[in-house]
Amino acid sequence: MRFGQLLLSIVLSAITVDLGHGQSQTGGATKEVVEQQVASDLYFIYDETSSNSALLVTEDGVLVVDTRQHPRDGQDLLNRIRRLTDKPIRWVVNTHFHGDHTYGNSVFKAAGATIIAHNDTARIMAQVDSKEFQRRQPFFKARNYDPAEVKLTLPDVTFDHGMTIRLANREIRLAYSGPGQNPGDTFVLFPHARALFTPGAFARRGMPNMAFTPSVEDWIELLTEVAGMDVDTILPPHGNVASRADVQDLADFIRFEYALVKGAIADGVPVEVAIKTLDFSPYATWLNFNRREHDIRSLYELIETGRRSYFD
Repeated sequence: MRFGQLLLSIVLSAITVDLGHGQSQTGGATKEVVEQQVASDLYFIYDETSSNSALLVTEDGVLVVDTRQHPRDGQDLLNRIRRLTDKPIRWVVNTHFHGDHTYGNSVFKAAGATIIAHNDTARIMAQVDSKEFQRRQPFFKARNYDPAEVKLTLPDVTFDHGMTIRLANREIRLAYSGPGQNPGDTFVLFPHARALFTPGAFARRGMPNMAFTPSVEDWIELLTEVAGMDVDTILPPHGNVASRADVQDLADFIRFEYALVKGAIADGVPVEVAIKTLDFSPYATWLNFNRREHDIRSLYELIETGRRSYFD
């Protein structure tokens, strides 16, 4: 079942949770962090140098999408919520396993939230914890954060395909239709705002990390379907607010990159030569353009071996 069908089926058949009433460290915020109000009760937290989050604020409580890259950033996110409302934090959704979207979980767990993610996200969070922790060290150093404060905090609730949460009079739909950038990539739809928060499968005009996807073809198909959805606003985990056209741009880039690397492999070009000669200049203005070597190596690994060594 593909993505558009899945969102429809969630409305009809997925688990539905109705919530009634009930229930340091310094923030570590930087000047790049900006709060943007997407709808009357929906906020996008944009961190130019790290990762983004979203907040749905209702009379019955708050739902948070992704918790940022360190408990201090998680605390900053909680502080921002408290400036908006004193309602309890009900739910946290982790859209994918990367530590820059989950390392604030401990702050929200302590605040009483229930953390939810796809089964694969929860599994991989535990599986690659040490690798993710090491991968985040340059960020911790740059912001003068203590790595020892990071505690792996796994989801409390997991799902297979889709789930609908009801909070006050709002409906939030979680949808999974196979891996994009990562196994477990979860999309969070806010129908009343016509807004979609994406997992690592999408970032606006930025080269994504290719080390995790098991299928580039499926990733491209997923993005193409998202680009055709009837929504107005795309909220990415990295980069600023985007449009469906931006999603199609990323699908086109991944198709371009994949074809370029496949062609080099078919021609017997060694990876070290490909790194020096493959021409990515049409995308030179994109974020993470310096990731070319890493991405070429990652695609060589996938195409030649079918492996994703990050998960070994």
